[in-house]
Amino acid sequence: MMSRIATTLFCTVAPVALFAQAVELRSPDDFINVEGEIVGYNGVMVQVQTSVGLVAVPASEVVCIGDGCAEVMASNDFGLTADAFQGVRGSEPEIVLGASEDLSVGFTLSEYGDLHRTITGAYAVTNASETRVELASVDELRLENASTGETATLTQVATETDPDITIEAVSLNGTAEEAYAAPGAWATNTRLTHQLLGLKAFSVVVAPNAGISQISVNDLARVFAGEVTNWSQVGGADVGILPLRLPPNSEIGAELQRLIMDPAGKEISSNVLTMADEAGVAASINQFPGSVSIVSTENADDALMVDVTGSCGIAVAPTEFNIISGDYPLTRPVMATYNTPASTSLITEVYDFASSDVAQGLLENEGFINHSATMMDSGEKNARLSGLLEGTFDDAQRAAAAQMFQVLFDAERLSPTMTGGPASGPEGAWNRAMLIDLIDLLEAGETAGREVIFVGYGQSAAGSDAAIAASEAAANAFKGLLERNAANTLSAGGYTVSSYGFGNVSPATCVDGQVAGSEYTRVEVWMR
Repeated sequence: MMSRIATTLFCTVAPVALFAQAVELRSPDDFINVEGEIVGYNGVMVQVQTSVGLVAVPASEVVCIGDGCAEVMASNDFGLTADAFQGVRGSEPEIVLGASEDLSVGFTLSEYGDLHRTITGAYAVTNASETRVELASVDELRLENASTGETATLTQVATETDPDITIEAVSLNGTAEEAYAAPGAWATNTRLTHQLLGLKAFSVVVAPNAGISQISVNDLARVFAGEVTNWSQVGGADVGILPLRLPPNSEIGAELQRLIMDPAGKEISSNVLTMADEAGVAASINQFPGSVSIVSTENADDALMVDVTGSCGIAVAPTEFNIISGDYPLTRPVMATYNTPASTSLITEVYDFASSDVAQGLLENEGFINHSATMMDSGEKNARLSGLLEGTFDDAQRAAAAQMFQVLFDAERLSPTMTGGPASGPEGAWNRAMLIDLIDLLEAGETAGREVIFVGYGQSAAGSDAAIAASEAAANAFKGLLERNAANTLSAGGYTVSSYGFGNVSPATCVDGQVAGSEYTRVEVWMR
């Protein structure tokens, strides 16, 4: 799996270790990768002294990486500033050939330990790569790659021992620091901060007399914080709210705080009534007027569930497609969080395997949601496109809406959906898993000969034209990524690839990102 994702084009100059101000200049798609000492800048090109001579690199196309970046910008006399680059980051840990590592793995919930054992056990049995895999015990996996000399051991431990890797539910709401400037970084990187392993979702269940059919994530946090006490405050009936919760040490109880309250910066009120189990919650929602709770989607009563909206007010139902596409705001990604950076590529390969069709099928039997790529219901697609005929648009949006209707009228939406532009670690992990899902579908051959379409949506503080431009750029970046990393798959299957950007016209969900900025983009995958 990793060999496919990591196939990329490099224009690499040999590294140098003796320069006082050594830096790495890397383009987001990894096409440019130069290491050495910055010795000049002419307003466009940065001159870098490397071990093989002087190399010129366009500053606006690269990220400056290393502690020497700040040093040279503070002391240079040729006018180089941080604004000249796409970004500036501190030093990154290096993957070293022949490296060896022993990493411990802990879990915030015992259920995640079972998930991890399923993944590592299946990897040991089915692995067909050049990595030699030995399941020394149910809690220890040993890995060795003869061609690179890398070795690694994964050992399961108690979470309270401060493990190197924590398996936990991670929020895709709220904010997080930028980890990747563009798709090439998270797609080809083996020095990851997060990787997606499993998927679940919450559903909001509400008493019938509450008078609401949807609720926002922010209002949900306010309800459980005790700031909203009557349904009329959020557009419902004049009925008092009775919030119910599961115990704080339960799976749902813990993740209510982590995934809903923490991103909103709120704490659960002491007045929230605690119930023993989900069966008790279900009975109480039907019995007590104005009651509300959050339960696992697989255990929710369809008649009591309400849609959930993000920041823009688009209501999204907790259907399977909406969950695995990431459209539904209360999706619960379970990820491997690296507390200690990996020094080999071996662990990355194991966790990439978690997104394979084989692993997802096994995890589905364990109660997780299979996020392998699937097609959207045609009725939902048609309803979305029909809305374009009744929409109110400005001039830029009107042109985009007409193109959207024409391009997608005879196309089908696939579930893989990614965050475009600068991404946080959790977003990069989600994107990486979605890319694996897409490539697996294309390799299966059932869709051979069709056109893969990357469709960008976006929002921008500068208006519709800027949103459309940003969405076009994001979609094109993913198009290029697939063409580089799955060239053999595309050629063998007779696929063509295209990209479009429709800006803020008819997105399926709120176009939000964790990384702060004036623009956000989201990229869907369609096929015709």
